[in-house]
Amino acid sequence: MSNHFRLPLLALLCCLFSLPSFAVDRDPVDAPLQALSGETMGTTYTVKVFDGPQLGSDLKFAIDAELRKVNDQMSTYLKSSEISRFNDSQSTEWFPVSSDTATVVSFAQQLSKTTRGAFDVTVGPLVNVWSFGPDPKTGRVPSDADLTVIRQSIGYQKLNVRLDPPAIRKSVPDLEIDLSAIAKGHGVDRIVELLNRKGAENVFVEIGGEVRTTGSKGGDPWKVGIQMPDAAKDAVMIAHAMDAAGKSMATSGDYRIFFEVDGKRYSHTIDPRTGKPVEHDLASVTVVADSCMKADAWATAINVLGGKDGLKLAEQESIDVLLVNRTDDGYTLSAAGSLAKYVATASQAAANAAAAPSEGNAVPVMILAFGVFAVLIGAMAIGVMLGRKPIAGSCGGLNNPPNEDGSVSCSMCSNPADACKELREKMERGKGP
Repeated sequence: MSNHFRLPLLALLCCLFSLPSFAVDRDPVDAPLQALSGETMGTTYTVKVFDGPQLGSDLKFAIDAELRKVNDQMSTYLKSSEISRFNDSQSTEWFPVSSDTATVVSFAQQLSKTTRGAFDVTVGPLVNVWSFGPDPKTGRVPSDADLTVIRQSIGYQKLNVRLDPPAIRKSVPDLEIDLSAIAKGHGVDRIVELLNRKGAENVFVEIGGEVRTTGSKGGDPWKVGIQMPDAAKDAVMIAHAMDAAGKSMATSGDYRIFFEVDGKRYSHTIDPRTGKPVEHDLASVTVVADSCMKADAWATAINVLGGKDGLKLAEQESIDVLLVNRTDDGYTLSAAGSLAKYVATASQAAANAAAAPSEGNAVPVMILAFGVFAVLIGAMAIGVMLGRKPIAGSCGGLNNPPNEDGSVSCSMCSNPADACKELREKMERGKGP
């Protein structure tokens, strides 16, 4: 069941004021909570464990090694990765890959069929020609002729995958795949599963804004903050309590990476069906799902589809989603599933705000709203918890610039070339520090 509400800008600010104190997930004093963070996939990661095994050097190594494996399998910047070698190959025969890569590609293909091509991991060449990929940025609008040529070598229908034995195959030699819109979520899932195997039941894992939790914090649910688009990065609109059985959240938006030519704004979100950036007014999509891989991919797919079509498909597929559309005077919120309650909350806050000011205090309220507006309007669409670091690579994770020597940054370390070598040697020995 969907819910829909038009939220004017002033009502939005009042809604932000009405948030309870737990809007940012604060840790109780002296709680048995451990946390560590690092860098991976061109962005940051955060791990929190409540009342679990010690997050010492051995477990830190295990986490870093697992993330390194994800890059070794799915990074388009690491020339030796499975995906890079597949992309470089001109063969149309089955190409052996790990079971992890085959599983991710298999889900991506299923989602491509469900969305009729709105989600497509072969879209990389289009992303590049629009100056949003790893190729040199031109900042120009490609011609229709250029797009026609590129589209001949893309399309999920030209990609096949099998799980046993795990392999992928292209039907045209120039086909390439980019798993940036799904690999971060998959990486989160793998770290959660790793921690669970190590005896940690109450965990919070976040990579570049994609989150998965299991268990709780001493009986209190983990809370994940959702921001409005264009709001300051630490300003939380909603604090969503995650299910103790384990849930994931991911957000996709069009507002952070774009360029302008002749006054027209071009979003980094490319619609594979048209070969061009999306032009609808959907600003952000937040999805809650059982796995972070699923949440990550669905958020991207719905962001391509737009508000109307995206919400309709989410309802058909029983996807929990919160959509924020821009309007001339504010935002329109709509939702389906477990996130629909927040639209009602915003509606009630707006109604209260409209009824509360009297003629005598209307001007102070407007001044206060303007002050908050100046602070809040500015950046992104998902926050995670108290102490989170700024998130980079939120539009794709693995799609980030290589180092000067052409290697991908192993952001688990401060010096990519040397420290990554050290990490690999430890991985080969099968033990940590």
